[in-house]
Amino acid sequence: MQVHLPEPLHGWRAFLGEVGIIVLGVLVALAAGQLAELLPRGQQARLAEQAMRLELAEDDGPQAYGRVAISRCLNNQIARIHDAAAVAPADQLRKWAASYAPPFRTWDNEAWKAVVSSDIANYMGAKRLVAWSAAYRMVPGLNDTNLRETELASDLRDALPPSGELSPADRQSLRRVAGQLRMSNDRLSRGSQLFLARTRPLGATVPAATQQGLLRE
Repeated sequence: MQVHLPEPLHGWRAFLGEVGIIVLGVLVALAAGQLAELLPRGQQARLAEQAMRLELAEDDGPQAYGRVAISRCLNNQIARIHDAAAVAPADQLRKWAASYAPPFRTWDNEAWKAVVSSDIANYMGAKRLVAWSAAYRMVPGLNDTNLRETELASDLRDALPPSGELSPADRQSLRRVAGQLRMSNDRLSRGSQLFLARTRPLGATVPAATQQGLLRE
């Protein structure tokens, strides 16, 4: 079964991009001290949390939720390639390798960067700051793993010659890359689950309508 990218995310990203420009613009202004005299520190902190909540719940959150939803399907696909690499017909392996296309998403933390580059964090309280930090610490690792997975998916397709029979070395290379992709999928799935668990107490839950849209896809 071929995995298709969840197209609605592109539309949501376009919409959220417009919202994000406004929110991040405010955060940049706060970081630069332009609104320091107009807003109390507590209000600045609440505004910063609102921006981070939006970023986590409606930008990073949907792709984490979607990743968890398709993880089993991806695992079945790549496990089939890995387990049959030594015995399956060459054309069948080429077809399976060509159809394996895990989605690539960038994981954003711009709102968090704006907070830590200013003095707003000093007015959020230690517990709240630690909670936000725990969620955002997941983002760089998820982003790097997703990027590496995309590279490995390309290697999977390139592991086989375009035609003809496969040598034992070709099959071994395919099995090795498939094993790495299987591990990447597992890391992204587990990381996404942990990310969602850490964002939930912050009120940064993926909206129900977005969840339903992803599941329909």
